[in-house]
Amino acid sequence: MITKKKGVLGVLGLGSRSTLFYLEQLNKTYHAVKGDYHTFPSITYSIDFNTINPFLPNQFETLRPVVDKSLKALFSHDIDHCIIPNITLHETTDQLFLTTPILHPLVLSIKHLKSINTSEVIVFGSLYTMTSAYILDHFKSEKITVVLPEKEDQISIDNCRKKLYNYSETETDFINYKNLITKYSQNYVVIIACTELSLWSNELGNSKVIDMALLQVQEAINLSL
Repeated sequence: MITKKKGVLGVLGLGSRSTLFYLEQLNKTYHAVKGDYHTFPSITYSIDFNTINPFLPNQFETLRPVVDKSLKALFSHDIDHCIIPNITLHETTDQLFLTTPILHPLVLSIKHLKSINTSEVIVFGSLYTMTSAYILDHFKSEKITVVLPEKEDQISIDNCRKKLYNYSETETDFINYKNLITKYSQNYVVIIACTELSLWSNELGNSKVIDMALLQVQEAINLSL
């Protein structure tokens, strides 16, 4: 009798840049742990992101059936849990009945914040993420206060996100973004809640930055070992 290997991760392939970021980080982190020529074992099921992206963040009537169909196709493979490389999309998946666990960025973030005794954070993400109730309500239910960047800074952060998505970011954009991180991390832990902004997280060198995507990656590694 063949037994199913524990800890097999499924990745829903969405936007190419964010999906590649997750796969690269999974391989990099796994190699750092295992050494030699080890690469992270996972199954990626890619879909046409344009069937989802035009309806983000909250056109749920359209998003739910499309995302449900995509996840069922992913779950048909031999996986134990999965990563969705788009933070905003989890607001849709929360509305579905799913048979395979998702490594949920909000759940992992709350767990991590409690482990470091942090009850007040700043969130960097898309303009929608920073202004909607989705993250705020999740954190509030766990007695974690979300403080928002100033309105002008929210727009700057969202512009960086858009440029990263379109591969049009510049060194000046990164410097300006890093300055915003420095500004807010003086008094708060900064939560990165956007997979495009995650592309810059490893370059910041700031211990007060917690990246939701990297928490997902680390959890996947932990479950595979």
